[in-house]
Formats: sequence, C-alpha cells, structure tokens
Amino acid sequence: MTLLRSHYFQFWNTNFRRSDSTKDNHIIALKRFEAFLQREGFEGEINFDQFHASRDYPGRYLPIQRQVIDRFVMGLKHNEQVTDRLIAETITALRRFFELLHDMDLIEHNPMIGYPRPKFESPIQNTALSKEGCCALLRAALFRSPFYRQEFLFIWFMLITGLRISEVRFLRRKRLNLETRTVHVFEAAKTDHRPVAIPEDLTSELERYVQHTEYLKYANQGDEYLFHQQGKIMTVGKVKRILSELSHDAGITRHIRPHDLRRTAAYLMQTGGMDIVEIQNQLRHKNLGTTLRYVPPLADLTKILEDT
Repeated sequence: MTLLRSHYFQFWNTNFRRSDSTKDNHIIALKRFEAFLQREGFEGEINFDQFHASRDYPGRYLPIQRQVIDRFVMGLKHNEQVTDRLIAETITALRRFFELLHDMDLIEHNPMIGYPRPKFESPIQNTALSKEGCCALLRAALFRSPFYRQEFLFIWFMLITGLRISEVRFLRRKRLNLETRTVHVFEAAKTDHRPVAIPEDLTSELERYVQHTEYLKYANQGDEYLFHQQGKIMTVGKVKRILSELSHDAGITRHIRPHDLRRTAAYLMQTGGMDIVEIQNQLRHKNLGTTLRYVPPLADLTKILEDT
C-alpha cells in the first residue's frame, strides 16, 4: 500500500496551499503514516471509504476509522519515541491532508475531526529587534534612498502592520485605503481576512510614496503591487538581500530574517501598551495561543530585547 502514489496524495499535492517548507514537512509526516500502514499489513490500492473489511460479511467495508490514527500515534510515542512537538506536527499534517480530501468530497469520513494534539512548550526565540535596532535599520534604508525611500517604507510598513512577508509582497495598491488608514489582506493563507490599521504618520509616507514618479511609472489603476520592483513582484531573495545589506550598513551583526520583522512588530506593540487581544487582532491570529508565542511575558521580553 503506497500512500504517496495514490490519487489522494496527487490531489493533495496539487491543491495544498502552504509554503514549500510546510509542504515538505507535511510530506515527511505522510511518509511516516505510509510506513505505518505498510507495517500494519494493509495491502492493495488505497480506498479510505472502503478501508476496513468485515470478517462476518464478505464484501462489506467501512471507512478508515480513528482507531487507525490512534495506533499510528501510539507507535510514534512508544516505538519510535519521538518528541511531543514532532507528534503534534505529524497530527497537524494528517488533519490538513484528510480535511482537504473530505472538503473536496474525495472521502466520506474524516478520521481526524477533533483529533487532539499533544501540548508542548516552544522556547521563546531571540529573533526580535530592539527599538534601537529598528531605528538603525530604518536610518540605513533612508540613507540608501533618501528620495524614493521604498526600502525604508517597506521595513517601516512591516514593523507597524505585523504582516507576513508573503502578504506584503503580494499586497496590491488597491487594498490600501489611505482615507480610513487600513490595509485589507485577501491573500492571507493562515489568518482571517480582517483589515489592519496603520497610523497617521505611516499613512502620510505612503501617500507620498504612491505619488512618486518612480512608483507611477508602473502604476496600473491600483492593481499593481504596492512594493513592486519595476512593476514586478518583489522576490523573497530580494527582501533577504535588502535586510542583509541594510543590517551591514546599520552595524547589526546578527542575521535578520523577514519573519523577524513580524515578531518585532508584536514585541513593539506590547511594549507600546497594547493588550494581548489587540495584538491578536492586528496580527490576525485565529487563536490567542499563537499570539502568546509571539509575545512572551514582559520579564522575558525585557531580557530578549536587552540581548539583541
């Protein structure tokens, strides 16, 4: 029984919309499940709707049951002795796999509905920039381009809005409402499509930017990317190069990843006095627990920012 050659996997592989790294991790989890099925002796072409044969009634079958998942998870715990974190990630992968198949009517029964994930504590990572680091980065960007100021505005925009790098890269000019000072993110894959607020000073800088002659060369009635590169989308590689070069110019020795700007935004919101629910709304997290992983207790936060 080969799961990764089944029509189920082919459909999931074509239609699953997440980052490449997330997809690769999910495939590894599905390979674990495939190996388990083979060890359990399941044979033939996979049919999740006719997975269990009846001994008493030949020709009668049942859909895949939750007990199969239980045995798989128990095997991970006791036989392979993997961590709770890896088990949680594996369960998440199976949830998304079966959920997509069920939503698209490829299977009648989803064995992962309500399946619990083990809880584990993720260490707080030292990835936030201090306020001084943010200012140094912005000054370096302003010095490099004092007139067009695209890189300066790009970093400032990310530090204020807390948007993901993918959301900022794909953001269209028409999604920015300068009158109401809001950004509407429709391309988000992990969060609700709620508007994000921007302050007045950032709004003024955005107004200047979208009227600049360099920007207007590639304007397309609002359908252009807000931070376009001569009309084309800003690549991830380009963003990484910008951060690397500006970090060097700013005298920052640590490596700065694009997602560090989102984490820094959460920290700055907390130190600025926003409560956790307001931060959750700004970051558009569905679960408050996710936000809590971005903003540790203030005692820990102080140490993190001092060590940056």
